[in-house]
Amino acid sequence: MYQDASYYSQSQQKQSVKNNSMKVARQWQINDQKAEKNGLHKAIYWVKSQTKNEDGTQKQERWVADQKYVGDWNQNKKCGFGVQYYGNGDKYEGGWFDNQRNGQGTYWVSEGKNKMRREYTGDWVNDKKTGKGTMFYQNGNRYDGVWQDDKSHGEGRMIYANGDVYEGSWFKGLRSGYGVLTKRNGDHFEGYWVNDKREGQGSYFFATKNQVFVGEWVDDMPKTGVYSEVEDPYTVKEEREKHFMDPYVLPDIPKVELQDPTNVLKESMELARKERIIYRAIHIPLDEMYSKQEMEDLALQFESASNQEHKITLINSKAIFQSMGFDIEEKILQSYLKHLQQEKYNEFEIELETFMRLVAIILESRGYDQSEINI
Repeated sequence: MYQDASYYSQSQQKQSVKNNSMKVARQWQINDQKAEKNGLHKAIYWVKSQTKNEDGTQKQERWVADQKYVGDWNQNKKCGFGVQYYGNGDKYEGGWFDNQRNGQGTYWVSEGKNKMRREYTGDWVNDKKTGKGTMFYQNGNRYDGVWQDDKSHGEGRMIYANGDVYEGSWFKGLRSGYGVLTKRNGDHFEGYWVNDKREGQGSYFFATKNQVFVGEWVDDMPKTGVYSEVEDPYTVKEEREKHFMDPYVLPDIPKVELQDPTNVLKESMELARKERIIYRAIHIPLDEMYSKQEMEDLALQFESASNQEHKITLINSKAIFQSMGFDIEEKILQSYLKHLQQEKYNEFEIELETFMRLVAIILESRGYDQSEINI
């Protein structure tokens, strides 16, 4: 009888433990479902981790809210519209997807207690400014246009704090391609830019002088070209007062003329371009130098000779150039490659972009002595 009672008591204890375990498990699931971030939540806080003493114990200090998010969630991730308050005082309000800023949104920068400055309004992709947007710089500049990976890239307009306006192409945050710069004083430049400087063909109109310079630009300065007067039909020229009324006979002065001025200008512009071939091949974006079809054709040529790491050697490139009808000495190719790769020079590891820029140098230097091409 005693043994039966003991067995019954043990069974009851086991059942009680089992029931309690099931209750704990069910309670954990209930709490987890409540804690799961789905839909609209009023606010979720993050706190700064407490510093530790040398013995590993926590220092006695108050918990401080570091970040706060108010908005939509989906499967424990920020998704939809939400407002994120950052620990440094900055704020973002806009679209989210997969815990990253995506879609339309505005980023605000903290500039002291209870003071914020709007920095960017526009499109976001995976936490980066990508698409169309407007940037308000701290120095007073403003950019409206296309972005890629947090940099102005594509068509856009920059309104500078000093009143100048640039409208045209951008590449990785720099003016590159065709663009128009209108200065505050009325001067006007139309032409090409490379690496944020005027480079190549361009025209500069002087507002106060009614003159225009058309020619070749190098490193943001006019190199060679033609100055000419621009007639303004709306300007009435005032007659100057004649101080000397008596006729004055000038002595014979030999006529001075530039012999063959057209050919002199042509040769001067050719020389300026030749001196900048490698510089321009290094800095001009590939899609400005080649059409889409040309880039695909070059990529096919490259892949036919590349290894498993998608790279070719200098010998491979020389063979490709020969098949294209260009017979270039190896030492000249080495010189070009050193300029392109600079401190990373390696004639056994030439990537596709470097190969395409090599082709650009060779195409642009046709008709010149290859040994005279330099930066």
